[in-house]
Amino acid sequence: MCGRYVSPEQASIERAWQVRRSSGLGFPRRFNVQPTTVVPLLALDAGELALTGARWGLIPHWWKQEKPPTFTINARLEEAAGKPMWRDPMRRTRCLLPAEGWYEWQALAGGKQPHYLRRSDSRPFCFAGLMSTWNEQLTCAILTKAADGPAAEIHDRMPVVLPDEAHSGWLDPGLKDAAEFARAHALAREFAHYAVSKRVNNARNEGPELREPLEPA
Repeated sequence: MCGRYVSPEQASIERAWQVRRSSGLGFPRRFNVQPTTVVPLLALDAGELALTGARWGLIPHWWKQEKPPTFTINARLEEAAGKPMWRDPMRRTRCLLPAEGWYEWQALAGGKQPHYLRRSDSRPFCFAGLMSTWNEQLTCAILTKAADGPAAEIHDRMPVVLPDEAHSGWLDPGLKDAAEFARAHALAREFAHYAVSKRVNNARNEGPELREPLEPA
């Protein structure tokens, strides 16, 4: 799964992916992005790559209840094409969520230990995402898959990370089998991880020190 991550500042996103259109939200760099907050999102707008903001936690367009659904920050790749919650976004409204890395918690005898996972070359990357507009609010979810490579040492799930060369294909509205595309292009062995402070457990904590390697006891 992916429940917290590090997101780049707006200028870095625009440079890394040559964004043509941007919202006026002015995204700062964030080191402890949490669910239900507004996160930077890349999607096609009139055929051009655009940067906007979306609530992390997808609410489908047909949702009738006043309270948003729970457990919709992640969509499982294995079932997204068939489940009503994800089916329409998987077919029609795919997106990308820029990131520098993400946190995952390893279950140990003494409790859960957070780890930070990033690309081995430290380059930013994009999660494969799904989006939906509900009551004029854009919402999103991160697609996840069975963990592979270094991430499998920490947890049994990981986000679907797409290489830059696969971004246009993922966003292409003519893509017929998004699940197969994600399976074929997802990165897994390009990542490294290390233990970090449990201060990241508190969503109120913020700052670059959260992703620093944990000092030996």
